[in-house]
This record gives sequence, C-alpha cells and structure tokens, in this order.
Amino acid sequence: MKLTEKATVRAFHRHRLGGTSLQALGFRGPESQVRRFEALCTWGDFSGCSILDLGCGYGDLKPFLDQRYEDIIYLGVDFLQEFVDGAQASHGHLPNTQFFHSDFLTAGLPEVDIVIASGSLNYRSENILHPWQMITRMWEAAGKGVVFNLLDAKIFGEDEVLCGYDIDEVSAYCKKLDAQTKILNDYLPDDFTVLMRKS
Repeated sequence: MKLTEKATVRAFHRHRLGGTSLQALGFRGPESQVRRFEALCTWGDFSGCSILDLGCGYGDLKPFLDQRYEDIIYLGVDFLQEFVDGAQASHGHLPNTQFFHSDFLTAGLPEVDIVIASGSLNYRSENILHPWQMITRMWEAAGKGVVFNLLDAKIFGEDEVLCGYDIDEVSAYCKKLDAQTKILNDYLPDDFTVLMRKS
C-alpha cells in the first residue's frame, strides 16, 4: 500500500475513535465481531499454539481464544498506536500476551504456528498484487496454518477505504499454497473466512 493509502486507513479509524471500541475498529456491532471470531476458530484447535494476529485492533481476539483454548502464546500487531495502547491497557495483563506497534505490511513477520488476519486485508490498494503478497507472506511465516477473513465483493458495495474480494479468485490463489484450503461463508452476509493448513 502507498503512504497515502495508509494515511487514509489511519484517518478512517481515528475518525471513529470517539465512538465505541467496535465502531473504531469498523465493526457494525458486537454480534458481527463474535461471528467473525467464531468463524476463525473453525480452523481447529489452537491450544498450545503461538498466534500472530495481524491488525489486532484492541486485542479482543485474545480473551476470546483464551475462553476456548489452553496455553496460547499471542502476539498482536497493529499500525495504529491508539489501538495498541488500548489493547495493552485492556488485555496486556493476560498470560503469554504481547502487543506491538508496527506496520506488518512492510515489517518482517515472526515465525509462529498460526497467522490470523481479521479484517486487516480489506483495505483498498492500487497495488493489485497486495492481497496475494500478504497471503503468501502469512503462509511463509506460519508453521501450522493461516486463517483470515475478507469482505465478499458480490455483497459489499463500493467504499473509499474498504474493498471486497471474489471468493473464487481468493480460493484459487490460496489452493496454490494449500490444496485443501477451505472457505466459510455462511456466518455473515458480506464476509467470508479462509482456512489454510500445513500438513
């Protein structure tokens, strides 16, 4: 993404910081966030895994995972300092939890078991290779698998900041990396989740 595109994303979220935490993140409400998190969890058992959460926002995924799995090592990364500060204040006390302020689009990704991206790949970019480059980087950093969600282009309308993706196109690309890639698209009308595993 270009610097101007990143600035637009920052402005998109900072404009919403005066509202609720979910509004700041761009979620419609708590049900929308929970359904996305539940879809991510269909990947499998995260117990004992190290997890990298790209675009972690306020870190709400960590306590959600802690309620379902044991012994998770969680690294949350976001390029908005306000989100990282909020995540640290709310969840930094949880065991095996760290939050970092970094631009994961350009920074090196640490090697972990599972890489997660919930909503953070939906930003519009003039670089048509952007989503494919990020999926590949996530796959290379993950020892066990990758799970992420995207907006469905067939349902999601035009937006200056966000963009939707064609499910078939995403599936075809991901299957070049993992032939057993699965797509889940029955939990929200305009969202789908991609589940990838390394054998």
